[in-house]
Amino acid sequence: MLHILLLILKIIGIVLGALLGIILLGIVLVLFVPVRYRAEVMRTESGDSPPVVVRAKAGWLLHIVNIRVNYPADVWLRVRILFFTIFKMPKQEKEKAEKTKPAKKRSAKTKPEKTKSEKAKSETAKPAEEPEKPAETVKTDDAAALETTGPRQLSADETAEEGADGKKRRRIKFSLKELWIKICKFFQNIWYTLKRICDKIKAIWKNIEYYTGILQSDTFKRSFALCKDELRQIFAYLKPRKLQADLVIGLDDPAATAKILSYYGILYPFVGNHVNIVPDFDGKRLEGSVLVKGKIKMFTFLKAAIRIYFNKDIKRLIKLFMKEDV
Repeated sequence: MLHILLLILKIIGIVLGALLGIILLGIVLVLFVPVRYRAEVMRTESGDSPPVVVRAKAGWLLHIVNIRVNYPADVWLRVRILFFTIFKMPKQEKEKAEKTKPAKKRSAKTKPEKTKSEKAKSETAKPAEEPEKPAETVKTDDAAALETTGPRQLSADETAEEGADGKKRRRIKFSLKELWIKICKFFQNIWYTLKRICDKIKAIWKNIEYYTGILQSDTFKRSFALCKDELRQIFAYLKPRKLQADLVIGLDDPAATAKILSYYGILYPFVGNHVNIVPDFDGKRLEGSVLVKGKIKMFTFLKAAIRIYFNKDIKRLIKLFMKEDV
């Protein structure tokens, strides 16, 4: 019974070891096996071929993963192991225009005719009669005389006028008081606004002084030098291993063509024999081909990320920018 248990544990250990080995092998392959790419652009102005043709491809691990792009042809993706294709993205087919179906004519619905009883009701229906206007009241001469010449009515009018004058005065005083309160609030709001603006300007100035001190510190200088060195190494590794361009250039003005040649002569020590330019002084023309080849390795990015992440100056600088306790 014990030897069976040991055998099971042995099998489990072998399986786990194999899985761990496969995982480690995959990590090593991803990090150290580069992705190789090649791109070629050609341009012609004569013939039946399209003016610009682009062919690009990228492969990884002996072209097990193979990506190809052709323009103006379709874009397609192919994954293969050795000579066996295990996945292939089909070519994009042109979408066919859907046939529009003729719309069915809807039959117009006829309104139902009114019955005889409804017609009769509509004919006999009449608007309601207007109410009679009330008879106008005629004032007698005695009542008019009492209204105009009575001594008591005159005194009541005078008291009413005095009451109205008092109300007007109170309203004027109240409106003046409200106006004064509004003016005071207006200037008070202006004062508070100016005070807030001054406080914000002071806070911004303090932040500028704080971050200026960080940028002038030795920590920032060391961190910047490290990042600059890593980026320089990355760009040096990412630049194409091969660059070849053969161009025929001609402009409408021969003087402009000669000017381009002068620029090419200035840049010749840097581009060397990788770029060849042939002038055409007869007319406007741009033809030629450009070939670019290179490779990209993930380990380069991982190494730079590890060096930057575990650097003490970088960590200290991040805390200073976030205003955390160092």
